[in-house]
Amino acid sequence: MSESKIRTLIIGLDGATYDLLDPLVAEGVMPVLGEIMEQGARGILRSTIHPLTPPAWTTMTTGRSPGNHGVFDFIRVDRGTDKPSYTLATSADVMVPTIWQIASDAGLRATTLNFPVTFPVKPIDGTVIPGYVPWSYLGRAIHPRESFKMLKAEGVFKASEMSTDWQHERKAVQGLAENQLDDWVQFHITREERWFQTMMTLMDKEPSELCSVLFDGVDRIQHLCWHLVDPATRDDYTGEAAARTRDLVLQYFRNVDGYIDRMIKAAGPEAQVFVVSDHGFTRSGRRIFYANTWLEQMGHLGWVEGTPLDDQGRVALDENTEASTLIDWSRTNAYALSSSSNAIFIRQAEEPGAPGVPPQEYDAFRARLIEGLLALIDPVTGKPVISRVFTREEAFPGTHTDRAPDLTLMLHDYSFLSVLRADAPLKDRMVPYATHHPDGIFVATGPGIAKIALEPLQIADVAPTALHSLGLAVPEEIEGRVAEAAFASDWQAENPVRMAQGTAGTGAADAATLDEDAEAQIRERLKSLGYL
Repeated sequence: MSESKIRTLIIGLDGATYDLLDPLVAEGVMPVLGEIMEQGARGILRSTIHPLTPPAWTTMTTGRSPGNHGVFDFIRVDRGTDKPSYTLATSADVMVPTIWQIASDAGLRATTLNFPVTFPVKPIDGTVIPGYVPWSYLGRAIHPRESFKMLKAEGVFKASEMSTDWQHERKAVQGLAENQLDDWVQFHITREERWFQTMMTLMDKEPSELCSVLFDGVDRIQHLCWHLVDPATRDDYTGEAAARTRDLVLQYFRNVDGYIDRMIKAAGPEAQVFVVSDHGFTRSGRRIFYANTWLEQMGHLGWVEGTPLDDQGRVALDENTEASTLIDWSRTNAYALSSSSNAIFIRQAEEPGAPGVPPQEYDAFRARLIEGLLALIDPVTGKPVISRVFTREEAFPGTHTDRAPDLTLMLHDYSFLSVLRADAPLKDRMVPYATHHPDGIFVATGPGIAKIALEPLQIADVAPTALHSLGLAVPEEIEGRVAEAAFASDWQAENPVRMAQGTAGTGAADAATLDEDAEAQIRERLKSLGYL
């Protein structure tokens, strides 16, 4: 057993938002969270420009913006071939060190469970169980092997319960009827319990100075069940099926509240605790924007002959077909490949006469696209479809801007776009759905934490704040700032912020390479989420 004493505990709640948590606290569903929000520090945590899981969590755990850490989506788009394609974003794409690596390099142990873009594992002194790994590979993905053996011996590690049902998720992200939602929620109740028990076992058997765990069922459940628990809409949904699912959702949040309570107690009275989310949530509008269909109408995209029209209100294909295979690349200058990124890529011609936009025409072409997108009005609602269009330089400045999408769209209702072909660029959504919102949560508690309502923080501020909590100097290249207001004045006086000169390393040099089997399985896993 390690002699480490837990100093800092990070509890990630993917997609958590005060818009839902505050009512749950008021109704007695989450009393522990309510108490620490009341007695500690609380503020809005502003996400990345496009509030999406991989870039947002990576920004949170590195303190660097996507343009500098290199992760923009679940996927990495390869535009260096005649036919653009994509592959899985992995830890090799994270080009800067994480807080776990920085802590480990400083002589501390770190534990991290279920965070995205951490596979294959970059070894640290401590335990890593990466997220978004299929169940058949998860056991082999754990670092170190001794931790895997211990967790198996303790009976808490069960890969089949900690990963996901691919076929179920493929249907669920596209939308499920209310009488199908119970199994979806129950699956995540079971799954979160397994991650919780794993964390509790590691905190007891192999404690680290820095412990972090991500519960991502908050996001998954809100996508499909928001309408059943949001005070603004829940009374509109009556009947036995809706009531039963609502009760299960409330049970999920009660369980998470209990996990927070028990993990704080297990961390001990000297630990500082941060409860954070990568983004918030809100209800989607009733319409879906088919970006590639709009690009087709503008004369910028062609479809492969026989590509079917979507009539089911989907954002991506149900089957294992990549969006890139639907596009006729000989007739395409601009395209969207994944619904998750809300991104449009522009093809630049490699040589005169080649498909794409001549380099000298790129700026003008991009400007026309932006103008057309902002002018798009939904004839049903009478509202603009897109509220902002960000160029890559605006959204993702940094050393890896060239890897970023050319345009990133913020839809007026924060929805994800569809990459499919349809008979119109805007069509009705078939089932109630909720989507990501830029405002997440930041809650802190423990010794040395102030009782304060904070001004909004940036998501990059979490990494330096965690390093400061650990007593470490903050590398000067980190873009975020320590949330000094979250700490009590007397604690801060004894523990002033220290900056470290020099570099903390690239974070990429020690990345392992995925074998073909692992990459194939994880690509399949991401398709099952419905974003690709």
